[in-house]
Amino acid sequence: MRFLSSMRLAIYLLLILGALAAAGSLIPQGQPPEFYRAYYGNLLGGLLLRFSLHDVYHSWWFITLGGLLGINLLVCTARRVRQVKGIRGWGSLLLHVGVLVILVGAILSGALKRSVYVEMGVGDSLDLTSYGFPNTTLTVENFKIEYYPNLEPKQYISYVTLKTAQGKQTKKEIKVNYPLEFVGFKIYQVSYGWLLKGQVVSSDKIIPFELPDKKSLPLDETKGIRLLFMFLPDYDEESERLETRSPLPRNPRLASALMKGHEILEITLIRPGETAKLKEYSVTFSGYRYYTGLEIKKDPALWILYAGFILLLGGLAMRYLFR
Repeated sequence: MRFLSSMRLAIYLLLILGALAAAGSLIPQGQPPEFYRAYYGNLLGGLLLRFSLHDVYHSWWFITLGGLLGINLLVCTARRVRQVKGIRGWGSLLLHVGVLVILVGAILSGALKRSVYVEMGVGDSLDLTSYGFPNTTLTVENFKIEYYPNLEPKQYISYVTLKTAQGKQTKKEIKVNYPLEFVGFKIYQVSYGWLLKGQVVSSDKIIPFELPDKKSLPLDETKGIRLLFMFLPDYDEESERLETRSPLPRNPRLASALMKGHEILEITLIRPGETAKLKEYSVTFSGYRYYTGLEIKKDPALWILYAGFILLLGGLAMRYLFR
């Protein structure tokens, strides 16, 4: 018991947890294993994965160290209860309890919170179960951009419907700096772009596609053959370059480039509903629509952190403002 109530133990645990938290902030968290091996090399990347430094806040040893610190604070607080005298003494005790609650909240938050980024086309619905939000569905009803007179973007707005596992539902708009907040969820407007739809026909296969702007469609991976797409919403026909006069879809074209590695074999422009030939490939441009990039967050333990800070502030006030 004396070991668990040691102030030296608390200091060591705080230093270790602080160092690990710093490592977690420097090392990208939650990426696929291939990311760490490609970015850090097989040896260092393998060590990061082996010691769970790619997911610090969910690792068993981080939670164990945090739990040990919590027990240490709990024992210290229990021993102080017997010695409490006056309002300042109770304030000191409340301060310790506040730190303990904040620690518990931080551990639970690290273990339970979820944050994912998704890109969804207008009209699409997405089951968020595989993203860590069971039986929750998000639907993008519409998306629009507000412009200044010079056609610089002023605001991005997604109109969404969120239905939770408890059957609760809300329909709201999400703007930049104005997230949707509903039963613990926060959904932020992050980005947007164009989805380009069509198909590619060769002698032996038909390849349908719906890809974001400036993405590639592999055609023959053994030869490095691919199609690179770029959307021009308001193509300037008087220009000799691939340029758009405005961000509005007034004269849309799909620029399709047949690539071999980094070499351009052939390039053409296609109107919506039309088909063009690039060597042995026929490319049809069916249409386009907006997609919206949304960040979805949920932290069930956030209220515990708030409660801990309230207790901490109350303890500080009682300890230093009252005589």
